[in-house]
Amino acid sequence: MVRWGPFLLVSCVWFGLVVRAWRRGQYRRVLWWLGCWGLSALTWTPLAFSFGGSAVAKITTTWWSGGIWVLTPLQPASIDTSFWLNILMTVPQGILLKLNWPHLAWPSWLLAGLATGLTLEGGQAIGNALVSLGRWVDINDVLTNWTGVFLGAALMALVMKCWPTKFN
Repeated sequence: MVRWGPFLLVSCVWFGLVVRAWRRGQYRRVLWWLGCWGLSALTWTPLAFSFGGSAVAKITTTWWSGGIWVLTPLQPASIDTSFWLNILMTVPQGILLKLNWPHLAWPSWLLAGLATGLTLEGGQAIGNALVSLGRWVDINDVLTNWTGVFLGAALMALVMKCWPTKFN
């Protein structure tokens, strides 16, 4: 049960932010915070899913602070289904980024994507150190999360440019 502690703690924070945004009538912001909670659920719980097959033995890893770390980016064996799914899982957050803060320029999308990747992987590292969460801390996940947020924001910027009256 203790392994669920980090996720339960952060869920309380997300819940408070959702309620606050809801009370203020900021419904797009509610979706933003629910997206943050969803990413937390996918990355900070002791449940791990693997879509990569048996390539794990071909990836250079390091055991450190209660978890497995992948510090070498873009190893051929690490570019598998889970690599692409990591991009896909953060695209909605990029869309919500652009919807909630429409005046942010693209360099801010890059920073938001980097912050997302570092926060998710940093949370896994802290969870591993504190409660043996059992999650991999992977530089590729930082890169793919970064890419997904950027692509989502860019896609939403294009949609907003094509249909500007829909997003006022």
